[in-house]
Amino acid sequence: MEQNLDILRQEIVDKSLEAFREGLFSGTSGNMSCRVAPDEMLITPTSVRYDMLRAQDIVRMKLDGTVLEGKLQPSSEWRMHAAVYKAYGETNAVFHTHSPYATAFAVVRKSIPAVLIESCIFLGGDIRCADYAAPGTEAVGTNAIPALKDRGGCTLANHGVLAVGKDLAQAYLRAEYIEDVARIYTYAKSIGTPVTLDTL
Repeated sequence: MEQNLDILRQEIVDKSLEAFREGLFSGTSGNMSCRVAPDEMLITPTSVRYDMLRAQDIVRMKLDGTVLEGKLQPSSEWRMHAAVYKAYGETNAVFHTHSPYATAFAVVRKSIPAVLIESCIFLGGDIRCADYAAPGTEAVGTNAIPALKDRGGCTLANHGVLAVGKDLAQAYLRAEYIEDVARIYTYAKSIGTPVTLDTL
């Protein structure tokens, strides 16, 4: 099992660095986790720049907050990750970003319309905005649960983006698509009236 955990730790580091370079993360904002047992997860630590993150920095913890391995403190949003895992048994990875276009929708508290086929294939349709909750509280996750129903992600009001998946690769891909759809919708709106797929 330790070998598998080491592989997952490195995958989290690699995906985090990729997100940092692509602009999905900035500074120390955002976080990523994966479930390693029904009640355990690996999660990025708090306050570490992603271009300096190492595999040994990844924290192993229970969903109740008990830290099992790691010298650093887990992400301040660990409660959000735990709430999603408890609500959705099929979810094994959670990715929280502050990607700019999708977060802009979160700031105005509007859904991201399904204007691309990727919205339907990979995300399940439009991306809903979860009700606001103070960052770092369990309510962030609790509020996200209904917004995630039948979707690959949601936005968090005045906060950022949450993408989920069966594994880290799927959660990451969905986070990329959420940002892509938000950006393209914004561009399209500057030209004319975007046509959503549910109106075709």
